[in-house]
Amino acid sequence: MPLNRRAMKSFPSLFCPLIVVTVSLILLQSEAARQAFRRDPGHPQWHHGAFQDVKDSIRSDVRSMLHSRAEVPFQAPLEVNIVLIGLNGDGGYRYTLDSHKLEEFLRVSFPSHRPSCLETGEPLDIEHHIVYNAFPAGQAELIALEKALKEAMVATGTAREADFGREVPLFEVDATAVEPVFQRLYSYVFDMENGGYSAAEMDRPVPSAIFIVNFDKVRMDPRNKDIDLESLMYGRIAQLTEEEMKKQEGEYIYRYRYNGGGASQVWLGSGRFVVIDLSAGPCTYGKIETEEGSVSSKTLPRLRNLLFPRGAVACW
Repeated sequence: MPLNRRAMKSFPSLFCPLIVVTVSLILLQSEAARQAFRRDPGHPQWHHGAFQDVKDSIRSDVRSMLHSRAEVPFQAPLEVNIVLIGLNGDGGYRYTLDSHKLEEFLRVSFPSHRPSCLETGEPLDIEHHIVYNAFPAGQAELIALEKALKEAMVATGTAREADFGREVPLFEVDATAVEPVFQRLYSYVFDMENGGYSAAEMDRPVPSAIFIVNFDKVRMDPRNKDIDLESLMYGRIAQLTEEEMKKQEGEYIYRYRYNGGGASQVWLGSGRFVVIDLSAGPCTYGKIETEEGSVSSKTLPRLRNLLFPRGAVACW
């Protein structure tokens, strides 16, 4: 049915406000979605289901152990979750690490672990079969962590790059200041948005995580106020030129202290995660001799060089 001229004349005045309101809602929704640690409806998420997969086998093994005293050691699965941050071509040196190949490498190299008694050194009657889950964090979460770390860095003099290296500016980070951001990442990854548990819930099975971090030191240099990390949260991160690759150490050192403890590249959070920062340090840990080997101040730098040889852009 044709519209009369009067209706057609009033149509723009009615329709235009609707367009403006609709566009505004879309923009607001888009803006809300462009945030780190935000899981939108329909967002593909990694599902923490490994414990559910092995829970029935644990019950079966316990039942078998109770009925057969000869079965020693008792076999029990142990889940290890590894979250890769800045290892998707978006962090330092633009390194890329294939999470599936890392899982396979760990499964073949360290399939099981039998703990020992601390006092006697004798192996316990239990052996863990390790289930590995490795998966990358997103670019938005990487930038959010870099932003928090950059804001938390405090200048504390100078330090040597290595045993006989040059003196460069030193910054320290109070790990408790950035711990809430890592806790947000943990809650986001494992879909536990409340982030805490009551005393009655503490015994329920919850995942533990190892965060392996590879930050871009140039990007989060606290002396550089010109870099807008917010714009990089969802922007395109450019690949590095050969000259930029040589400057990725940023000509400064940063390291963590947890509640006034020793300077470190590794720290254990108060929640269910530990942080291993490949970009921090070098730090002095001393040396710990064990039956399996030794851990020294060079351990983490060597680990980084082993996984990512100098100048390599992609490994595995």
